[in-house]
Amino acid sequence: MSHKPSLPPSKMPHVGTTIFTEMTALAQAHGALNVAQGFPDLATPKALRQAAAAAMEDGHNQYAPMPGNHALRSWIAKVHHAGAGYCPDKEITVGAGASSVLYAAMTALLQPGDEVVMQEPGYDLYAPVAELNFAKVVRVPLEDEHALHQAVGSRTRIVVLNSPHNPTGDVLTATQLDRLANTLEGTNAWVLSDEVYGPMVHDGREAPVPWRHPKLRDRTLVAGSFGKLFHATGWKIGWMAAPAKLTRELRKVHQYDVFSTGAPFQEALARYLVTEDARIHLNELGPIYQAKRDRLLQGLEGTAFTWRPAEGGYFQVLNVASYLLPAETDRDLAMRWTREHGIATIPMGAFGQVEPSVRVCFAKEDHTIDAAVAKFRAIPTSSATPVAKPPPSQPPSAPIQNSLRVVALQADLHWQDPETNRASFAAELDALLAEEPADLVLLPEMFTTGFSMDTRQAESLDADGGGVTRGWMQDVAQRHGVALGGTVAVRDNAGEAWNRFWLATPEGEVHAYNKRHLFHLAGEGKHYQAGSERVEVHWRGWRLLLQTCYDLRFPGFARNHGPEPYDAVLYLANWPSPRSDAWRILLQARAIENQCFVAGVNRSGTDGSGHQYAGDSLFVDMAGHILADGGGTGSPAVVRATWNKAELTAFRNSLPFLQDADRFGIR
Repeated sequence: MSHKPSLPPSKMPHVGTTIFTEMTALAQAHGALNVAQGFPDLATPKALRQAAAAAMEDGHNQYAPMPGNHALRSWIAKVHHAGAGYCPDKEITVGAGASSVLYAAMTALLQPGDEVVMQEPGYDLYAPVAELNFAKVVRVPLEDEHALHQAVGSRTRIVVLNSPHNPTGDVLTATQLDRLANTLEGTNAWVLSDEVYGPMVHDGREAPVPWRHPKLRDRTLVAGSFGKLFHATGWKIGWMAAPAKLTRELRKVHQYDVFSTGAPFQEALARYLVTEDARIHLNELGPIYQAKRDRLLQGLEGTAFTWRPAEGGYFQVLNVASYLLPAETDRDLAMRWTREHGIATIPMGAFGQVEPSVRVCFAKEDHTIDAAVAKFRAIPTSSATPVAKPPPSQPPSAPIQNSLRVVALQADLHWQDPETNRASFAAELDALLAEEPADLVLLPEMFTTGFSMDTRQAESLDADGGGVTRGWMQDVAQRHGVALGGTVAVRDNAGEAWNRFWLATPEGEVHAYNKRHLFHLAGEGKHYQAGSERVEVHWRGWRLLLQTCYDLRFPGFARNHGPEPYDAVLYLANWPSPRSDAWRILLQARAIENQCFVAGVNRSGTDGSGHQYAGDSLFVDMAGHILADGGGTGSPAVVRATWNKAELTAFRNSLPFLQDADRFGIR
């Protein structure tokens, strides 16, 4: 008798047909509306489809180069990943969708016994690929940042990040990346950053990425997807950007896996991406998907669903606890709804989430969203469950604000008297903020002493770089729930002095910027050291550039450019009355040329050197319009304005001048 070989033990004993395949097949069998699988029903741009047809007619029908079409890799490196310094030849690889390059990268990196830290809920690819490579998967709750950091150890090889996140839509913050960078310092861990939904960020949020982080760039692998960007998921064109030494290894896997993919599609993308049509399409992705999210959620108001609006991507999670039958799981519910109510969703249990929820894809035409809403509204609850209102869109622990309430205190300072100045500002803030809350409060330059060249009056710094005034600012910020900014003359143990801008946040952080342009006409350069770095602070979804007085005259230093421009620039000053006209004009000019909000906060009165200050504190919008004016009479004033991030984004999208800006650096 012939011997029939037996199967070895399965490498993936817990893996069957994916829930996505299962739900799509069930939807087809029952003629259900499919908002389960993550493919758009929006049209691929016509010009891109025409470029694909032209590429085929032009003969691009054989194997593409193994690393990918060179022109396409160049666009990925120079445009999509602008500022990261990726080499298209050595650090960019095109694959069959993001999934293929994710597989190649993990296979290249992982050895038996290595650990992969991933957050749950999470995309279902990461864990099986890790297990195929005999690595241990360490799962941590998505909402528990502390658990993520605790999970990193000596055997950690990969930490998986996904932002905007599938399935929750959560978006990483700059603070989270800073903390992760500190945790990974000195380890052999790599960051695998899945960014296939990259440009789809909602409500004016920023989306910081690890490959732009100075401590994470050289340990980050980042995956992207053209299918997601251009509603062409069937083309299966994705990419991986990674340091050259790792790219060499992942390409060894890639060449024996898919080798290459879709030559005419790669050529079509390379041709299309350099057009104005493509630029407009990519700029509009975020606003388009935000509008579709809002259309879905507005349609579900008054139902028994509860939710937290997705911060990015094109998926929305809906809590279905009120719809569950006895002993029913969210998987059971999703299948029942497909069979009985004609609507297919993805149960969140498939992603590892315990709370009964479903994921809905809103990357759909408006009529599809409206049809889905009608079907959802027709589903009865399991009992007479009271209808709950959706929770606020932002958790109190990590607020991201579309609107920022800003206050400037135009004050007559007590000459070289820090204690009196602090007490005076504390009393004024207690009264002002009790009457009307604010988010950001700004004080003038050298608010504890006035513009003094006597560095003996400068505050001594302790070993941690702090002092009495920094501690006072932290206390005020936390007590009132505001970010508090002001500049202080400080001196270290070696006797070196700086004019230092501190911005203290209610979260307990303090950001510092040392004035770069010293006012030599007053001898500032003889007594203080010049700063060497431009400082942007990322707080509550806003990018704030810190500047001090004389910096205002140097537009190159403040130039807004790059893929993630700042939203507002803060100028704190002791700007004398004789040059008030220049002050006002330059503030408006900085707003216009940088398409940003501008705060100009100046003191009033007369200082100990006899210099007079008119005030003229201004808030200016991105078009150069004055939102609020402290007046130029030399009197103290409280100046208030509200900045709106959505208005800023819409203005930049309608007038995309920043893309043509010159690039300046510090020398």
